[in-house]
Amino acid sequence: MGQVRKAFAATFVVFAVAAAIQAGAVPGARADTGGIETVHARSAGPDLDAVRRDVGDLAVLAQKHIGEAGLRQALKDFSGAPWVRDANGLHLWGVTVSGVSWFDTGHPELVGIDVSNITDIEGRFWAKLAVQSALGTGDKVFLLLFPHPKTGKSAVGFHSCFALEDGERVLCAGAFEDASR
Repeated sequence: MGQVRKAFAATFVVFAVAAAIQAGAVPGARADTGGIETVHARSAGPDLDAVRRDVGDLAVLAQKHIGEAGLRQALKDFSGAPWVRDANGLHLWGVTVSGVSWFDTGHPELVGIDVSNITDIEGRFWAKLAVQSALGTGDKVFLLLFPHPKTGKSAVGFHSCFALEDGERVLCAGAFEDASR
């Protein structure tokens, strides 16, 4: 009888841990890409590891969605929930390899503007970092410091990018910490 209890308890623990990971309750754990709804349902708050996780998950899911739905439909989908999330300002944005903003659900006012010479608070050229992230010549996930869209105070943001098939554009996922400095 004791062996049966142990087996039952072990099974329960495995399912409980899997559910916690799926829900994003385990810091640093990756969702099994259970879908954009999973990413949308959680908030990273000031936890930078969780912000980084959410950005990585959003980029993977966006790339997968483009493959399934096609670029035109995916871009329409990316403009609303569950792809845009108020918590941490999680959103998708893109630049061309020459540095022109071509898509941005978080800052649509930038679309069509050459952003190649715009830096973050610490002088990092974010369009260049995006292209390097997408092409694998830089960090896959990179950090920027910008004014938080709600507080206006400096806040850390993480971004991860991938190249589109046309070889001219990259699409990125980005989010801020929900904390001010």
